[in-house]
Amino acid sequence: MLMPFINHKKMSLRNIAFAITGSVLLSACLATVPEQKNKAPVTPQAQAAYQRAVMAMKTGQTKRAFQLFNSVSKKYPGFAGPQLNIGLMYLKKNKLAKAEAAFKRAIYINRDNAVGYNLLGVVYRRSGKFIEAKEAYLTALSKDSTYANAHLNLGILYDLYMDDLKRALHHYEQYQKLSAQADKKVAKWILDLQRRAKTAQTSQQQLLRGKRG
Repeated sequence: MLMPFINHKKMSLRNIAFAITGSVLLSACLATVPEQKNKAPVTPQAQAAYQRAVMAMKTGQTKRAFQLFNSVSKKYPGFAGPQLNIGLMYLKKNKLAKAEAAFKRAIYINRDNAVGYNLLGVVYRRSGKFIEAKEAYLTALSKDSTYANAHLNLGILYDLYMDDLKRALHHYEQYQKLSAQADKKVAKWILDLQRRAKTAQTSQQQLLRGKRG
């Protein structure tokens, strides 16, 4: 199987992006997962137990957080949030197979879980499965077209790993539109892509003129 061309110079410009995206995803997940739709109603008891697990996670008590999230997941199997956060903790440890399994469990619980699909895309991207990553991000956006982080992840994927400037630019711009505050780094990436696209267009026009001449 041929690996896609990866521009390592561009990657050096974007290498902080995944860390930034990861921290944003973590914050968003902790804030919004309890409010997402699940197959079964989330009881006040489940919410309270979940918040204890979140606090342990926030304060670096990883072992206790794992225990609490697993306990909540067993008691309330219709609640997707614990599996998402279990997956996030595995992702931070780069245990990709375990992270993938946790995100898939979260998606099984809640098929409309845009966060789960987006995080699954991150796992696939880190595993070098770029086509699968693209499909996961696109599925996340099909569930929630206003999910800014999925647009950012998809833009980076198209930019760095698929060399698709047009689609990368579109998703960077969507990310900026949907974010509460414009990201200065992404703004630079947009300008870079616009410049490169214009250069490519000019080169193509010169080539066509040369052929006609």
